[in-house]
Amino acid sequence: MADDTHVTLFADDSRIEALAAYTDHLDELADVFADANVGDGELLDRRPAADAWSVAEVLHHLADAELHQSVRLRQMLAGDEPVWAEWDEEAYAATLGYDVRPAADALTLVLAMRHVNVRLLASMSPELWSRTAVHPSEGDVDVAGWVRIANDHLAAHVLQARRAVIGML
Repeated sequence: MADDTHVTLFADDSRIEALAAYTDHLDELADVFADANVGDGELLDRRPAADAWSVAEVLHHLADAELHQSVRLRQMLAGDEPVWAEWDEEAYAATLGYDVRPAADALTLVLAMRHVNVRLLASMSPELWSRTAVHPSEGDVDVAGWVRIANDHLAAHVLQARRAVIGML
């Protein structure tokens, strides 16, 4: 007989809601990309204002954020209350070719990292979910807090990208 204790514990606590929230906005992100990529794809690169990001730039930012968040999760799980460094999002955008690299690559990375991370999160014991780290602006966060931060970040930028598609600030 297989030991399903871990599955039973998982179904009875708040981790399932955190996992559901972590993937909430992925379909919407893919839809925004598809909407911006119709025809010649010029909507991917259109900025609603000179100082606003295009859909492509938002996607590249989200890809870099996913990489950072994924490393942070692993640091929290493997380290003893690590202190996360801030990262300069504007410097990334200015130097990493957000305006010239294919947006589809960035979308692929976001979707892949979320998939990998949700599988990691689903496999973790309750003890690992209680691990903590120090976020540069949020202070102490546990794994559920990390999920909330990652999800809120994605949701905000999905809205930003949707607005860029329609030319709205």
